[in-house]
Amino acid sequence: MTNNIKQEIWSHFKEMQTVFFATCDIEHPYVRPVLLLYVNDKFWVATGTEDAKTHQLKINPNIEFCYFIEKDSEHGYIRGAGKVEFIQDLHIRKEFIDKFAYIRHYWQEQEDPGYTLLELKIKSMEYLRPSEETATTIQL
Repeated sequence: MTNNIKQEIWSHFKEMQTVFFATCDIEHPYVRPVLLLYVNDKFWVATGTEDAKTHQLKINPNIEFCYFIEKDSEHGYIRGAGKVEFIQDLHIRKEFIDKFAYIRHYWQEQEDPGYTLLELKIKSMEYLRPSEETATTIQL
């Protein structure tokens, strides 16, 4: 059953979507919209090295995102929780610059110190299907 739910959850993700992304420094939570990238069955965020979220993630790498979904005017969501990994591998960083024009708009070189690439290491997902009242949680 878990594989079927996992496949259903994953089917909602496109290569790029806006999600609400939560970080926390030592004690205060912060939520903001970000572009979540879904590439090779992994989740990624490209951001500025000097952005507040980057500083918060260096203090506390725990994150959560919430992706709002709808079907036939019914609403649901997918929440993913885990930790981030800061990607230093220049080959991977270049792949994202080459693949996404919006990243290229801000950073042209994989070595740019202002460019931070995060891989989201998701440990659990909570899924509320549109039109249902109870969410399902799976561990990954």
